Amino acid sequence: SMEPFAIEGLVFVVNADNPVDSLSVEQVQKIYTGEITNWSEVGGVDEPITAFQRNENAGSQTMMKKLVMDGLEMMEPPVDYTAGSMSSLLEGVRQYDNSPAAIGYTVYYYAHDMEMAQGLKLLSIDGTAPSPDTIRSGEYPFLNPYYAVMDKDEAEDSPARILYDWLLGEEGQSLVAQEGYVSILEQEG
Repeated sequence: SMEPFAIEGLVFVVNADNPVDSLSVEQVQKIYTGEITNWSEVGGVDEPITAFQRNENAGSQTMMKKLVMDGLEMMEPPVDYTAGSMSSLLEGVRQYDNSPAAIGYTVYYYAHDMEMAQGLKLLSIDGTAPSPDTIRSGEYPFLNPYYAVMDKDEAEDSPARILYDWLLGEEGQSLVAQEGYVSILEQEG
C-alpha cells in the first residue's frame, strides 16, 4: 500500500516590492528557459528578470525540473545566481541589487517559515496562491506528495502497519502540520 501523508508545494518568491503577484505556468517556464527576460513582459516594471536557481543536486532543483519545466531545458544560470542553500537563495532574491528584480523558488515548507519569508512574497500561479488549502486540494499546480509505503501483507500488529496507520491518522497528521508540512487531513485552528 502507498498513501500520501504530506504534500509539498514548489513556490515562487519575489521581493515584496515587486508589483507582480501572479504568473502563469507558461510564464514561469519561459522565464526559466530564458524566453521572458523582462518584468514588463509579465505585467511588471521595465526591469531585467534575475532568475535564481538552486544547485544541481538540490531537492528543489529536481522538483523544479519535474513539476514545472516538464522536459523544457532550463537556461544556464549565471554562476552568481546558483544558490548552494535555500537560505542563500531566499537572501539573494530578497537583497538582489537592492531592487525587486529577482525571482527564485523554494518549497512551501521554507517559504512558510516567517523568518525566511520576511521581505519576500509568494506568487500565485495561474491565479492560485499557495496555501495549505490549495496545496491539499490540488488546486495549486506544483505539488510533490510524500508517501507512506508498506507491504500490503504486513500483519495488523506489525511495526510498519502501526507507523503507517499512525502517520495517516489524526496524531500523525497533526505532527506533519506542526512540523510545517501540509497535512493530508485538514487541521483544526
